[in-house]
Amino acid sequence: MRTDRKVLIVLVLFMIVMGTLWAGGPIFFADRDDPTAIDYKAVRMTVDASCTQLRDDLAALPTGGVPADRAEAENRTVEQFTARIRALGPDALAKDEPVERWLGDWEQIVAARRQAVREGSGFRTPVADGAPINIRMFALVRAGLRHCDVPPALLAQEPGRV
Repeated sequence: MRTDRKVLIVLVLFMIVMGTLWAGGPIFFADRDDPTAIDYKAVRMTVDASCTQLRDDLAALPTGGVPADRAEAENRTVEQFTARIRALGPDALAKDEPVERWLGDWEQIVAARRQAVREGSGFRTPVADGAPINIRMFALVRAGLRHCDVPPALLAQEPGRV
């Protein structure tokens, strides 16, 4: 009988602790940055709008012509995209830990595309931690920002070829 009472007390205390964490968690941890996602409101809103604009701008590029010219136009479009986000300023970007690395990944893709065109070789997605960086990039935008995944045209083996 005494053991049942101890179990009941432990169970009630456990429920109180869990209830407190459930109710108070958002209050206690509201300002904490999730290092695995782009989640700071101002940054997230700008990223969201910029991703939509990037896709629209890429779709508006003329087809045909010299693939190297189109590839460079795509690269400039990505640079404009990253510049829009960086325009938030270093203070805002610092509030969302992974966004700088994510923007750096976009810049690595542009650099690798330019190198492939310059060398006349096939584009190879840069690799970080043993995986293509677009996989890491997708992990940061998984929740509600799926349209921010790297467009397939930017990962094509022959940049600029439509």
